[in-house]
Amino acid sequence: MTNETARAFAETIAKLKGRERQDSVACAVIETGGLYPYSMPPNSLVEIQLHGVFATGMGEDEAIGNWIAKASPKLTTPVGAE
Repeated sequence: MTNETARAFAETIAKLKGRERQDSVACAVIETGGLYPYSMPPNSLVEIQLHGVFATGMGEDEAIGNWIAKASPKLTTPVGAE
């Protein structure tokens, strides 16, 4: 079962698009003590660990979409829909 903080954040960022979504996730990771690299190759494996939820993806957008899906399973955020 997913925690309430992760679920609420997932619902919030699911409404965002592109750079706004990426910046929100980066800020949340940094504010909770994590590291977020700002320069990464587009097809690199990215892992997001935030609010107790772990997800990976090929590239930043896919990793964020997978994190949202894990944090709030009722949401669907297909890759490329950002």
